[in-house]
Amino acid sequence: MSPNNQYKTFFIEEPTLMFGNNQITSDPRDGLILFGPYEKFRKGSVLAGVIGTKQGLKFYKKFVSTISEPLISTKWNYQSKAQESDELQRPSFPGFEAVFNIHWNPEPELQIEINENEILTIIQVERNKKKRTNTLVDLYISKLIESRNKEDVQINIWFVIVPKKLYEVCRPNSKGAELSKNTLKLLKDREFGQGSLFDDSDYVEEIQRIVNTSSDFHHLLKARLIQEEIEAPIQIFVEPKLQFRDILHNIPYDPNLRAHFAWTISTTVYYKLGKLPWKLSGIRDGVCYLGLVFKKLNEKEGSSVCSAAQMFLKDGDGAVFRGNIGLWASAGKNEYHLDKKASFDLLSMALIDYQDKWNNFPKELFIHGRVEFSKEEWDGFSDAIKFHNASTELVGVVIKDKSPLKLFREAPNQDNKYGVLRGICVCVNDTEGYINTRGFVPRLNTSLSMEIPNTLYVKIVQGKKALESVMADILALTKLNYNACVYGDGKPVTLSFSDSIGSILTATDQWKVETRQFKYYI
Repeated sequence: MSPNNQYKTFFIEEPTLMFGNNQITSDPRDGLILFGPYEKFRKGSVLAGVIGTKQGLKFYKKFVSTISEPLISTKWNYQSKAQESDELQRPSFPGFEAVFNIHWNPEPELQIEINENEILTIIQVERNKKKRTNTLVDLYISKLIESRNKEDVQINIWFVIVPKKLYEVCRPNSKGAELSKNTLKLLKDREFGQGSLFDDSDYVEEIQRIVNTSSDFHHLLKARLIQEEIEAPIQIFVEPKLQFRDILHNIPYDPNLRAHFAWTISTTVYYKLGKLPWKLSGIRDGVCYLGLVFKKLNEKEGSSVCSAAQMFLKDGDGAVFRGNIGLWASAGKNEYHLDKKASFDLLSMALIDYQDKWNNFPKELFIHGRVEFSKEEWDGFSDAIKFHNASTELVGVVIKDKSPLKLFREAPNQDNKYGVLRGICVCVNDTEGYINTRGFVPRLNTSLSMEIPNTLYVKIVQGKKALESVMADILALTKLNYNACVYGDGKPVTLSFSDSIGSILTATDQWKVETRQFKYYI
């Protein structure tokens, strides 16, 4: 607690981004319109492969044609019977080639048609959720592998178009049967060496494979494609999205939402093509951030977890490392920790990857986690620094997005009618405090939240670094979501994709330990 029992407050200026010709501004859309992307293609075009139903292929081609032209951010106001501009919050989209200076032909380089009746038959026949998802993923995977083996066509991105019905029935909360008690008993008996009179090994092996996989089509497909070494990243579309329609209510987007969606998809595609739309400006040289992820392999295994780490370099690019699988649950707590060897191996991978890219080790390395690090865990991280003879300052930071603290702004007059500014911080002491990442943004004349936002709780638990500097870095990392094109997120990228990446890493138990760029997971 600070003197006089008063919390210290301070304000962090909005982090800036760098675009083409090293030009700087704070809003990604402003930067892309005015200066173009940071990394530019000298020549070339989007070399797309598309897989989907006959209708899905048609939707894809029309969608690409649509976003190749400007989309004006206006909406009809029925009360005033006039069109209203929404340029501040959701600016107009000039068109894909106009923004990124690369051509995207509506006619793909390669297209694969899937019979919609075949999809619907699988959905009707396979009542078990996991088996249904696995069978549908197998259908798409087999077509893609067949195409890879037969076609000599260069592809730099795959678009997977799925019908709405598939989307509805291949999610974890979708309707469907679970494995029967008899089947689960059979698997348990085989686990303890109690075999059958009949040769059912193939059946048991197949059922075990299904048990250890996800019932989420998106996660399982991405995991399988990485395992099958499909080199091009993929972008999954549900058919109504290509029609600029809301999936849940099946209603068309307003023009402002159409423009927003075009910005988001175009930025994602550009990043998946291997180029950075923007990067952070003013970040210290030699800084690196790791987001530590823990994910249960499946609900049946209790404390068995997968560890992974996202690495975000100063340029904003990210890689995903997968650690070991083990029983790392803390006794009496719903949290997980690595053992000493696992933490050593994980940080070693990060250090080696950084060295390969920059020819030296990072000067500063921040590990972001959701729980405090154990002594054994931190000893492993520290030993990795020593083993590689790296003069790296190691700092451990806990970040929790479910903070109980909300900040309010006194409004004595009309000028102060808006909420607390994004970037306001409250320090409890020298090592812990709260930061408001979703508050009011003067540039947009609105708040990044529909309600009074929660703050992020931040605590430095290992190493020494000024809290203000740590919080400034966290705010900067909210601007590196290349899966969207927004002013800023509520969480830093080191944490915002933890759950989704972990879900892909644990979608199947047959995972190869390798380093993959972040673009393969979003």
